[in-house]
Amino acid sequence: MLLNRSFHLLYRKIILLLSNDTSRIYSYRNRQRKVVITTLTLPAFFATVAQAQWPPTLKAQESAAKQYVAAMNKAQQAYYIQNTGFTSSVSNLGLGIKPDTANYQYSINTENKVVFNYAVSNQANLKSFVGGVFLAGNKTQTILCLNATPGKIKPPNPMYDGLDLYCAAGTGKIAQ
Repeated sequence: MLLNRSFHLLYRKIILLLSNDTSRIYSYRNRQRKVVITTLTLPAFFATVAQAQWPPTLKAQESAAKQYVAAMNKAQQAYYIQNTGFTSSVSNLGLGIKPDTANYQYSINTENKVVFNYAVSNQANLKSFVGGVFLAGNKTQTILCLNATPGKIKPPNPMYDGLDLYCAAGTGKIAQ
């Protein structure tokens, strides 16, 4: 509705500017000018509208992947308490996350005293995520990292040096 109104107001202003001539001789030229101006302004107008709508979609898709990996981290902590070990299956976490979607592939890699949860992008313009759950004594600690660049690249695993958790080179730590 707002888009139609904005376009209509823009079109009326163009018509008013070009219709100041009352002579019939200039009316054909005026129509030509109107057509030229309209054909030049419409693509630019719709391109800016399309660009304004594109980034929120990407952010929403990345936000969903971030939330899934954060949920996988929490579910791994709960799974560890119940089963004294981590799971390597996304379905065992009971979150209802499909391992393969149009935008991301979700997977798990378990190692000794640590599990890594991945959301690897299937799209060239989306960033990938990795979460880690580390066993530190009797407690678990979690971290969530984001690839610095978009692409279909599996992010490197975060690390634990015995004191702190940190993201690997090429990734950045984000809040869970």
